[in-house]
Amino acid sequence: MESQEHVGETRCSAGPANAAGLTVALGICVLLSGAAVMIYEFLAVRILARYFGSSLGVWASVIAVLLAGLSAGYALGGLVADRFGSVWPLAAVLVVAGLTGAFTEKVAVAVGEGLLAVDVGLAWHPYLAAILVSFVPILALGTVLPQAIRIRAERTNRPGSAAGWIAALSTLGSILGVVLTVHVLLPRMGVRQALYATSSVLILAGGVLMLAGPVLRALRLKTRVPVLLALCLFGANARAQIVFEDYSAYHHIIVEDTRGERLLRFDNDVQSTMSLRDIYAGGFEYTEFFHVPLVLDPTITSALFVGLGGGTGPKAFLSDYPHLRVDVVEIDPMVVDIAETYFGLPPDPRLRVIVRDGRVQLQRGRQKYGAIIMDAYASGAYGPYVPYHLITQEFFQLAWGRLENGGSLVYNVVGAYGGEFDEMVRGVYSTLATTFQAVYAFKARSSLNTVFVAQKIDVADLQLDGTRDGYAWPHGPWLRHPLSGDELQGLAQTLTTDGFIKLPILHKRLRQFSPVLNSPPAGPIYTDNYAPVDVGPRGRIHGR
Repeated sequence: MESQEHVGETRCSAGPANAAGLTVALGICVLLSGAAVMIYEFLAVRILARYFGSSLGVWASVIAVLLAGLSAGYALGGLVADRFGSVWPLAAVLVVAGLTGAFTEKVAVAVGEGLLAVDVGLAWHPYLAAILVSFVPILALGTVLPQAIRIRAERTNRPGSAAGWIAALSTLGSILGVVLTVHVLLPRMGVRQALYATSSVLILAGGVLMLAGPVLRALRLKTRVPVLLALCLFGANARAQIVFEDYSAYHHIIVEDTRGERLLRFDNDVQSTMSLRDIYAGGFEYTEFFHVPLVLDPTITSALFVGLGGGTGPKAFLSDYPHLRVDVVEIDPMVVDIAETYFGLPPDPRLRVIVRDGRVQLQRGRQKYGAIIMDAYASGAYGPYVPYHLITQEFFQLAWGRLENGGSLVYNVVGAYGGEFDEMVRGVYSTLATTFQAVYAFKARSSLNTVFVAQKIDVADLQLDGTRDGYAWPHGPWLRHPLSGDELQGLAQTLTTDGFIKLPILHKRLRQFSPVLNSPPAGPIYTDNYAPVDVGPRGRIHGR
């Protein structure tokens, strides 16, 4: 009763100017809280992807925790609004949200590292991590909405209008948060800087509102906020000879036969091709560079493919190298079924397909490979793109640790040095060079693809004669670098003549060096903190 009497007294002395001031202040707080909710959500997914991948399960965990936090915040905010009905508690929760949100990455790293050592209840790890990382700041932000509604309703005596106006502003703020995250924050700054910037704005807004509280508490509001909604309808293009079409958790998947070829499309972008006459023929040119690790080390006995698609690479390895064991990590189980049913991926005891995020598999597995081949893409508004957590320095360091000495990481990037997506090509080259001792880059002639081959050379683990195990090439890996096009071509020609390499054109391909090798690495270093490869036109990657 005491607080309500005070509000009534001060409301009588409020002038139009002060009422307008409260209108602006309250609107800004609601907009900021709505925006911060979405920014924190996107950044939480960005961070948790390092430990749990970017699968639908990770998004589900963050969204579920966000909804739980908002629900609890609405309930708590209603109690606070009934008890106080002033701007002071509202300002305080903005400060609390900013302070706790600033520690999101630190908490996530500690929790993620801890859960990597736990093999029980793996499906629930992202939920536990999301709770510990996001619940408190989202709870605090959730209390803003009912408090703002109470303050506005009390001063206008129109609770319905107040609830609608505040809810509309909060939703607009969330839309603003999404746009800012995808098109401003992540493309221009790292995850950590985005967290700190968002938290600083919340703390600043809360502090200013606290200072202005004695003046703003008694203000009257008379305003209307129009909300305009636009609906965009897009028609789908019908495709002839579609043999399969369905929606998975990750893609709209289409298998199409056209002109003697079978195509695999993810959201209209062609991912794989196969000849209908020969299931081992018809792949993209860039997949031929997947064989380079066998040139650099003919003794390897295992290879890991991250990203299955139509299975062009794994099928070729199983067919050409009878001694080789092939593991494939694919995040989408529907893609595995399609590769087996429509693209001839054979049942072979040497083949193991694991349905999991590639980074998560490397973190949880301990097996070492002679080659790790990265050809994993997600789909977005600008076409297929490399998932950010699979292209960072931290991921490359992880891959380095899962390679045998002399083994190679192969990385397919859609882009060309000095041409389209030049920054992506330079960025991958620069980032690989921080981890691997030898980096080669090859440019496909028939498509917009640059394929990097980065070889691990652990000098501390070499013999006195400079070899890995006392055996020179081809009975051991080639560890003298860099090699010229002629030298690489000579190695491939020798292996082809001996019948080891079954791809007769490979030795010619190895002269197709990308010009990026002729200049020092000058691209951005992609890290878990900063890798805007999937957040708008700057990071887009069109079809091959």
